[in-house]
Amino acid sequence: MSDIDLFQLLEDRRIESQQRSDVLHKRISELRDELTLKIDSSHKDIITEIKELRKEQNQHAKEMSQRVAALERWRWMVLGGAAVIGFIAAGGLKAVQYFIN
Repeated sequence: MSDIDLFQLLEDRRIESQQRSDVLHKRISELRDELTLKIDSSHKDIITEIKELRKEQNQHAKEMSQRVAALERWRWMVLGGAAVIGFIAAGGLKAVQYFIN
């Protein structure tokens, strides 16, 4: 073999190696871009689900707040009624009539 053939062979191998490297870098870049798109899509889906869950939780909290408020009103009405009945049972009307007359 001559020196020219050896140098040509080495140059051909270097070019092949460079081409393989370029192809590998291109594949890596494509995979990275594809993965980035998938991550972005997943992120958007997760954020959307979180927002929907937050809306549902807010609605549920409002409903529970309304129910608790209704129970509290009912409780105070019952306590007021019980106080009136207790006042009457304890002879409170006689005392009121005594002060009126």
